[in-house]
Amino acid sequence: MGTSSPAAQDRGRLEALRRSGLLGGDTFHRLDRLTRLASSLTGAPVSLISMVDEDRQYFTSQHGLHEPWASDRQTPLSHSVCQTVVASEDPVVIDDLGADPGWADHPARHDIGVEAYCGVPIRDPDGHVLGSFCVIDSERRVWDVRTVDILEQLAALVTETVDANRDYSTMVHDLQRRLIPDQLPVHPGGRLQGKYRPVIDTDDVGGDFYDAFLRADGQMDVVVGDVVGHGVTSTHAAAQLRAAARAVFAGQSPTPADTINRIETACGDLPGCEGAALVVMRISADGRTVRWARAGAMPPVVTGPNPRVLMQGASPPLGVGPCVHDPSCEVRLEDGEGLMLFTDGLVERRDEDLDAGFLRLMTCCREGAALAPDCDVYTLAQKVCPHATQSDDLALVHWAPHAA
Repeated sequence: MGTSSPAAQDRGRLEALRRSGLLGGDTFHRLDRLTRLASSLTGAPVSLISMVDEDRQYFTSQHGLHEPWASDRQTPLSHSVCQTVVASEDPVVIDDLGADPGWADHPARHDIGVEAYCGVPIRDPDGHVLGSFCVIDSERRVWDVRTVDILEQLAALVTETVDANRDYSTMVHDLQRRLIPDQLPVHPGGRLQGKYRPVIDTDDVGGDFYDAFLRADGQMDVVVGDVVGHGVTSTHAAAQLRAAARAVFAGQSPTPADTINRIETACGDLPGCEGAALVVMRISADGRTVRWARAGAMPPVVTGPNPRVLMQGASPPLGVGPCVHDPSCEVRLEDGEGLMLFTDGLVERRDEDLDAGFLRLMTCCREGAALAPDCDVYTLAQKVCPHATQSDDLALVHWAPHAA
């Protein structure tokens, strides 16, 4: 089973694979959230979105794969179990490769450490099987029906990404621009700024947004969201989430966590909303106290001369579990401090650890690029994530209270 299957060589399938853009990988690193989610939901240490070409399998996204495969992001087809999914066009479930004479001597087992495999087809909108969404384990494992169901749902999200990015790029950009408010409301206690920036020279946009709402009690609610995938589907999902957020804000929800749960109730069953990341902050009437809640989102950062990351209050993305209210998710901002919410595009790069992105952000704060209340989010975004290194769209908002 280490040789290329006839299905892998099918010309129509290969043309569809190249049109999908999934062989390039860099512009689809948002899919990394899906592989992380697959491992989290199934308990499998490794998950892959694997595209099967005529002579290799390419990992458009991977979570937990060891070196050198994690960096190479590909293997020859001699090491591919995923090509069996392409050939069968059905799920492939193997509990113990070593116990199966057909798999016992497979290079994937000896070189990569695959002892158990569960994979489902990833199809394009025309039905071509492009590859496999799979989870693997280095030990024997009995896969259940729930695992297959989870993978099929996640594979469907990959299909939506292919569909949404294949056409209608002009429509996507127009829809995305409508997600960003022309002007943010004015809070008398300070200054709120927002910034959205797509990846330059690409149509790979559609998932990030922000908005703000001034409440009748003088407080302000702010939301920053990041939808899985790109293109028309994700842009529509982001629009639905933003509309739901404004409706919930108008209803005066008691806590930021309650706001997120109400948004999920309104949008959880709508296409593209599952797996979305949201962070909501509530700014007090005097502008000094900020409470927040986050569901699958990046942690807030206090800016100023003593920058710090606020890690508390993490809850899973929409559709995975409820957002839990955490009383510790509250900060009192001193003179010269601000609070920033942002999506992963500001700090994530495919070629480095996430900590490196946060280190850049902290360095920019200490060097004066994010000193509240004079923080300029345009300058900050460029210093933390220059256009030349940006691989995903980004959205950020920054709140700075007036000096006492």
